[in-house]
Amino acid sequence: MKLYRTLIAASALVLGLSACQEEQIGLFGDEHFLHFKQESSKPYRFSFATVPGKEEIEYKIPLTLIGKALESDTEYKFEVVTKGAEGELVTTAPKESYSFASKNVFKAGVFEDSLAVTFKNVDALSEEKVLVLKIVDNEYFAPGPAKYNTAVIYLSNYLVRPDWWDSDMETIFLGPYSQIKYQQFILATGMTDLSGQDYYHIVAYVSDFVYYLRDLDAKGQTVYEEDGVTKVLSSVPYAKKI
Repeated sequence: MKLYRTLIAASALVLGLSACQEEQIGLFGDEHFLHFKQESSKPYRFSFATVPGKEEIEYKIPLTLIGKALESDTEYKFEVVTKGAEGELVTTAPKESYSFASKNVFKAGVFEDSLAVTFKNVDALSEEKVLVLKIVDNEYFAPGPAKYNTAVIYLSNYLVRPDWWDSDMETIFLGPYSQIKYQQFILATGMTDLSGQDYYHIVAYVSDFVYYLRDLDAKGQTVYEEDGVTKVLSSVPYAKKI
């Protein structure tokens, strides 16, 4: 009976979503609006320190389409924001640190795609820089909701405390942030970003990290914090639970 009710609820949800999509398409007719998936107030961050040995990498920024699905791949336009009113965020990253394809298209038949940016590790990234991108009109697309029209990406070649390493992450799982700990966490798990992960996935990644540190201890390769005295393992609260 419970399974039956679950199936009925799921069917209702699918029908509701389909109705909403049809209503949205009807509302906008043949017009197409394009915007970044993440709100402009929530920046992205990328550091070359998270990909040791790489001097160039492709980074993808999610995009969302409002309107009917496209019948063919369609070119869109954006600009690098270099000027703005006083107090507005503008690009400080040097031109040699980023590049784009000569033609950027949104794929046919989908409502989500991405803008690919190639980042290059240059000396200027020893200080954190910012790249600001904005969707602009062309003959095929108009910008979508204003709060989604700008993408902000902070660039560096050193580790910066990520937003997901908040007070809960510090108290329950990983302990105080340090560049050494973050770098070792990346080496142990292959993960640079835990934002959006549920509790069980976080537990799995942190557990892998703890076992990794314990294994290094057993091999006589203990990892210490910058003071050369404090074991990274001893500052990870979750290690006491496993």
